[in-house]
This record gives sequence, structure tokens and C-alpha cells, in this order.
Amino acid sequence: MTTLHARAAQGVTLAEALTATAFPTAVALLSTPHAHTVAHVTEGRCRTLQADPYDLSTVFEARVFDGERELRWLCDSGDRGRAVLLTEDETLLPDAFPEPVAPLPATAVLAAHYLLWGRPAGGDEEWTVLHTPRIGTLTVPHPRPDADRRLCLVTREYVSTDPRHGNAHVSEERLLRIETVPSDMQEDDHV
Repeated sequence: MTTLHARAAQGVTLAEALTATAFPTAVALLSTPHAHTVAHVTEGRCRTLQADPYDLSTVFEARVFDGERELRWLCDSGDRGRAVLLTEDETLLPDAFPEPVAPLPATAVLAAHYLLWGRPAGGDEEWTVLHTPRIGTLTVPHPRPDADRRLCLVTREYVSTDPRHGNAHVSEERLLRIETVPSDMQEDDHV
């Protein structure tokens, strides 16, 4: 059995949450009213290919992950919101997050993959520019893959069993990393 642990903090800015979690390096999915951005996080600072540091003042939702932990932050007033850090290793939970969250025991853990839209259209050893005609471009903090590869988001699903009825269901999903997959994979294929 695997247990997912979490702690939360209310009334913190995204910058405060990033400082408290102390990710040495991570990927951030940042949502603003006008854009969805994928950023690289280093020592509490978000940066993109276009902005270093990235301005967090208009971000209303963020998910930051490094393979071991995932930070979720949602703005609920001004620039402050609720932050929750999830991990399987309870020792990685920061003291700066004072609110305990009930542990989630999982009877099974499943790997899941989401193919990122767009094909590599540029980049270097640190960034990949994805492009699709219908949507446009998105820059992702991952080395540009070979021509025969695409990028996907790897997650871990936590399956729980209802104690009353015995039904199994995915009760939580944690983002892990971005990785490469064969380019002939289609959006509806599963890795």
C-alpha cells in the first residue's frame, strides 16, 4: 500500500509557497486570465524563455512538480491563496505549511501519460517550442527532443477502495515530470 501525504497553508502568495517548498528545480504550470504558461522553477523563482523572472502577480492557479512532490496553489483573494504540497515521502513536507491534510492510503498506484499538444518546432538543450496550427506555440522547459519524438506529461494515479462498497476509484493524481515519447503516438494513445 502507498500513502500520499499532504500539508497546506492558507493566505500565502505563490512566491511564499515556492520559497517554503524549496524546490531545487521543478516545472510549473501557471494559469493567468490571459495565458497558460509552463515555467522552469529554480530555488523559488519561476522563469520562462521570454521572462526571467516570470511575473507571478496575475497567476491565479499553479501546479509545480519535481517527481517527488507537487505543489498546488489557488488564489482566493488578491494575490493570496491556499497552497497544498503532496508527496509520498512525509519527511518532504515543509513546516511552513501548518495545516495537516489527512493521508490518502492507496491500494494501487498507476502510471498515466498525457501527450502534450503540438510538435517540436524549435528549441535548444533547455527549452522546446511546441507548435500546432489550431492553437499556436507553447514553450516547455525540456530539452528539444529528436525529430522522431514528442513530449508527454507523466503522472501518478492513486487508486483507493471505498470501505463501504468496495468500489475502486482514482482518488488523486500527482504530476511527476515531462518526458519524451515516440512521435507516431497519437493524442488518444496510452503510453
